[in-house]
Amino acid sequence: MVDREKTLVVRQKVIRYIILESEVTTSDTITLTDFSSITAASLFKLSDGVAVTFTKATNVITITSAALTDEKIVGIVIGVPA
Repeated sequence: MVDREKTLVVRQKVIRYIILESEVTTSDTITLTDFSSITAASLFKLSDGVAVTFTKATNVITITSAALTDEKIVGIVIGVPA
């Protein structure tokens, strides 16, 4: 398991949501330090638009989709500002 970097595509002054892209493998995590907790999120593979499954705990997303290896994804995450 690796904690992956993300690229912020859109950012507000008071962060309530972000649009991000990242490259992930199954079981990787994405830590969103802009949020104290994540309210909702949707992630999709850039290659074919298929939804990526994940779990969320406080401000960390863990990728659970099977058989992903260095897959580029894009997503929107809504949360409580840190």
